[in-house]
Amino acid sequence: MSKRIKARLSVFLMCVLAVFSVMCIRSDAFDTYTVSGTVGIDTTSNYLYLNTPQGKMTIAIDPETDLSGCKMLLPDKKVTVECHRGQDACLHASKIYETVAVVDSSTSATVYGTVTSKTTEDVIFLSTTEGTMQIKVDNTTDFTGCQLVAIGKAVYITVARGSDACLHAVTVSDGDPSNSVPDTMVVGGVEMPNVRGTVTAETNASLLYFSTSYGTMVVKYDSTTDFSGCLTLLPGQSIAVALYRGNDAYMHAAKVTNLGNSNYSDAGAYTTTASFTGAVSASSTLNTLYLVTSDGTMLIKLDTTTALSKLPLIVGQTVTVTCGYGTDAAWHAMSIK
Repeated sequence: MSKRIKARLSVFLMCVLAVFSVMCIRSDAFDTYTVSGTVGIDTTSNYLYLNTPQGKMTIAIDPETDLSGCKMLLPDKKVTVECHRGQDACLHASKIYETVAVVDSSTSATVYGTVTSKTTEDVIFLSTTEGTMQIKVDNTTDFTGCQLVAIGKAVYITVARGSDACLHAVTVSDGDPSNSVPDTMVVGGVEMPNVRGTVTAETNASLLYFSTSYGTMVVKYDSTTDFSGCLTLLPGQSIAVALYRGNDAYMHAAKVTNLGNSNYSDAGAYTTTASFTGAVSASSTLNTLYLVTSDGTMLIKLDTTTALSKLPLIVGQTVTVTCGYGTDAAWHAMSIK
């Protein structure tokens, strides 16, 4: 074989190898996948079984797999996997990370409640006056306003709906972000501390028991205590109390302010009025009085115009309520004494 032929053959072989290399690169480039789904219950440290709308996928987890975005592969957890086809013809995970729902913060609301024992790292179970809420926590949740989340602690959570149709926690804070409460308050020309806390079940017609960051405080009511804007003192309710020390060595309440999420109704004109006497039920909320009477339990809505003659509503307290029958076919409290 002449040198010229050998040279041409060498050039030809080099061209073939170059084309083959390009084909391999293109094959590798197109042999990568990004898939999303939920972690299967049979997942191990070596294999991820991913449930997708198209079926179950088996994806190998290698020592080189990037797991920085997902440290826990728990059943039903939503994850996204970047994977490729290995030389063994199996799918291998290049990267696994949590699938984060898109949260619409433009329609957020703030709720108040107590963290229950069902709470996990991913979901806060919050007991509120309207029931227990399940609120998801993700890597975008802002905890800067909350020193610590613990079972039994009362917190404010700003929630918004996510693309997964679940409620997500936008912020978690010790204080209501929409209601700034001053540390001191001037009442009757005297400046006094204004302490935040939550009402506890021991509260009665003589003493207010409320849990604060300093512990549980016992506070007396005075005939001059200002309860304007605070219709109820129910267990779990968030309040602020302007305090002063009396001559009897007790702390006394000069002013009590409701900090809970109260959306009082306003039925307008009433078609008829009547008075009812009974005991305040433990089922009562910031917006609704459940009154236990001799004829049964009544549901009475609290209005923006409801007038108190003395104390706010306390569980077990006997009261007489003058009601108006509203256009919404419900009784509304006009005055309570």
